[in-house]
Amino acid sequence: MKRLVPIPPESNNRLKRDQETGIGYHIVSVQLKDGRCFEQAVVSEGCIIQVRGNADVLFSPDEVASVAVSHKRWNFREYSDRPRCEKSRAATT
Repeated sequence: MKRLVPIPPESNNRLKRDQETGIGYHIVSVQLKDGRCFEQAVVSEGCIIQVRGNADVLFSPDEVASVAVSHKRWNFREYSDRPRCEKSRAATT
């Protein structure tokens, strides 16, 4: 199940002033309080909605230390990190 993780208010205020990566979203890096860093995550409406390479956001809001715009693009809507299955010939004929 996917979940939304709100970002800290000070990070959200900064994102509102930054240029969006695409319409309605920012690609950001997320630094956690324990030192872990996720280089590509999607933030929309003040929430982290997806982290590259993960099916779900694997941390809670209280673990987030900071969020910074990176604009390191990836096609998160196409699930580009997952291997694509080739269509069988029967399905395409």
